[in-house]
Amino acid sequence: MRKEVREVSVKVTAALVVFAVFVGAIAGYVVGLNEGSRPVSALTEENRQLAEELASLTRSVADLRSENDELSKRYDALRESISELERSVNSLTQENSELRNSLSDLRSRVEKARAVIQKLEKAVPVYNQISGRDTIVSILLRDLQLRQFENLTLFRQQLVQYWEGIKSSVAEYDPALTPSVDRVINSIDGVIDYIEWLLQAPGEGASADEVLNWIQRYPQSFDAYTNNVLRFLDEFMVSVSSQIVSLRDVSP
Repeated sequence: MRKEVREVSVKVTAALVVFAVFVGAIAGYVVGLNEGSRPVSALTEENRQLAEELASLTRSVADLRSENDELSKRYDALRESISELERSVNSLTQENSELRNSLSDLRSRVEKARAVIQKLEKAVPVYNQISGRDTIVSILLRDLQLRQFENLTLFRQQLVQYWEGIKSSVAEYDPALTPSVDRVINSIDGVIDYIEWLLQAPGEGASADEVLNWIQRYPQSFDAYTNNVLRFLDEFMVSVSSQIVSLRDVSP
């Protein structure tokens, strides 16, 4: 009986031990479970915070990208504006250079035109004096008709003074023409020879031989004078014409 009780007691004790071990195991599991649940919550919270920070960083990156895109657009627009300004500056520089060249050319033309006009103005007195030849010729013809050339020396002096005046004006206009006037002055004696020849013309009733002899005595020196005068007039008019042409050429 005792043996059975002892066996029962052992069995109960064993059962209690097993139960205790089981309870302890459960308790330990529960405690371990409770202790293990704390890091998971913390990680969850950290993960949530990290997710929020990541979302915030993502938004910040998106904002930065948007700002970068906007800055890129502004940069491109600014670069295009700078390029446009450079093209405008280059164009203005080119226009300015062309305007300066045009202005320089215009000034050069004006200076040349002014020089030509000034020279032509100096030709006017020469022209006026040359025009006075008609008066001299009319006086010459009148005096010849009236046979009033008693003082040929005085007439020669007056004729020399007339051409000396022309020479002075010519020297102001174009000194290169003065030798042509000198040739006229040096041949003035031909005019005196001509007047003397006219004064020796046979009167009415002269014979043919007398007229023929008179004609044969025609002074060639007068032709030299006339040719020199015509040569000077031609050179003078050519000079004036060339000045007029040059004035036309410098006109814009």
